[in-house]
Amino acid sequence: MKAIAPVFKDDRDKLVAVATIILSLFFMFIPALLVVIFLREKISEGTYNIAKAFFNFELLLFLISLFFAVPVIGWAVAIILAPLMCVFNAVIVIIALCAVAKGSEVKVPVWFEFI
Repeated sequence: MKAIAPVFKDDRDKLVAVATIILSLFFMFIPALLVVIFLREKISEGTYNIAKAFFNFELLLFLISLFFAVPVIGWAVAIILAPLMCVFNAVIVIIALCAVAKGSEVKVPVWFEFI
């Protein structure tokens, strides 16, 4: 678990963090990647760290889901694991949104960091 203490400069930073978290639920790692690439200079360090952590988390889930494309074995595993991954992702997003709203630490389960 990677704990990030969100320190926001203004409401725009908080909005970027919340939008990144919510959009990551639907579009996997793409929103966080866009924030990391294009908004790095314009957002606070806390918002950047949240976006980076969600990029790493969502990219890892995406790479795991690529295994499901393997015929027979991957399909059998996907029947069990895919719904669990969706629920796990939704739970992490809800917990992160609550933490950002309270201004407390955001905990993201990051086992491997790509960036």
